[in-house]
Amino acid sequence: MKNNSAAFATSTSSFEAGAIPISESQGVQIKTLAPTKSEADHEIKLEGAFNVRDLGGFVTKDGRRIKDHLLLRSARLNHLTKNDIQVLTHQYNVGIDFDLRRPQEVAEAPDMKMPGVKYINDSVDTDESFHYHINDRNNRKHYRSYISNQRAREAYHDLFMTLLNANDKAVLWHCASGKDRTGLGGALIMYVLGVDMATIFDDYDASNDFLRAHNMKRLEALKTAGASRDELELARVDGGVDRSYLHAAFDEVKKEFGSIDAYLVNGLRISKRQQRKLRKQYLI
Repeated sequence: MKNNSAAFATSTSSFEAGAIPISESQGVQIKTLAPTKSEADHEIKLEGAFNVRDLGGFVTKDGRRIKDHLLLRSARLNHLTKNDIQVLTHQYNVGIDFDLRRPQEVAEAPDMKMPGVKYINDSVDTDESFHYHINDRNNRKHYRSYISNQRAREAYHDLFMTLLNANDKAVLWHCASGKDRTGLGGALIMYVLGVDMATIFDDYDASNDFLRAHNMKRLEALKTAGASRDELELARVDGGVDRSYLHAAFDEVKKEFGSIDAYLVNGLRISKRQQRKLRKQYLI
């Protein structure tokens, strides 16, 4: 699902190229380093969940590395098997399940309970911001709401506070498909930890690969049920991400706050001291 609008790409390419003000507290020059693992190697393969990934292994601009088995992202967790729960709680030491979905979504597909894991539901969306006709233009508008809405800012603030107080347990944050609300959360976390923008966008875009099998099954089911061409196109757009969506969120950051660093401090209320603590906590 690529949007090839030249005008849009030109207006936002500086974000992906890494030309974003870096916090003075990071004190490093911008450069791109390849991760020590391929994108595919970040996947956690479960039987009852999809688009599950460990951010461990990504390299920062100053040569440090995100610790393994501490920062996990995924889609909904309502079909976890006993073996999946064993993998998450024992192999990955998950201590907190941070659910970014709206209460209505949670009620329709509640997460499976995991022993010893604290569950937190902290919705990014309001009912007003969630309901819209799905297309590329509206999806970009929706991503802008992740920045402008107070509810979204509170949810991402709470996610960062949870990371700060995880006590060496892994935090798993997720939404429905693990690509939009979860994807922006992952991008912000990687930015705070000092990962370069090219890698952040590649990881965001990787949801298209991790969701491909799930989406193909969904489209085949719709075709079998006699879905129209418009319905199939809507499902295709809804099932993936486009880099222009994340660009739109960062454009809104620049519009409202001037820079990502200012947004983190003034919008999400994550102080520079707390950001330094996060880097100390999650990097080696």
